Amino acid sequence: MSEIVEGTDRPSTSSITSLESIKTSGNAGFDASRIAEVKAWLISQFDAAGKDLPDFEYTPRSIAHLHKIVALSQAKTQAATIVANDFRQKATEYRSQAARIREILEHVGLVQDSLPSNVVSSAQVLANAANLLNIRDTELSR
Repeated sequence: MSEIVEGTDRPSTSSITSLESIKTSGNAGFDASRIAEVKAWLISQFDAAGKDLPDFEYTPRSIAHLHKIVALSQAKTQAATIVANDFRQKATEYRSQAARIREILEHVGLVQDSLPSNVVSSAQVLANAANLLNIRDTELSR
């Protein structure tokens, strides 16, 4: 049993729900919940790329393969989100630490112009790292 869906048709929630009425005996890879999950994921991916979902035949084999891809994609997206949030947190901590160090240096009379070149180089490396993390405000106001 297979279903052909036109690329210009965007299934609504009701049409995805109506897929639950599809039953395929003896094949767990072709149940309605997997079809709905795969269909929703495909739509989200094609929408993100600004493309229409092409004609697609939903067979037990294609659903099984696509469901594995969906699970892998979702796991990688979740992992990337965790890493990105960690980088943002670290960048915030580095900015806070830089402000604290700058304040300490100013209190003891050391301004950037009087610092050794290796210290200035280290500060430039830190600023470059902030730029790589896409942190716009690397300068702190006095």
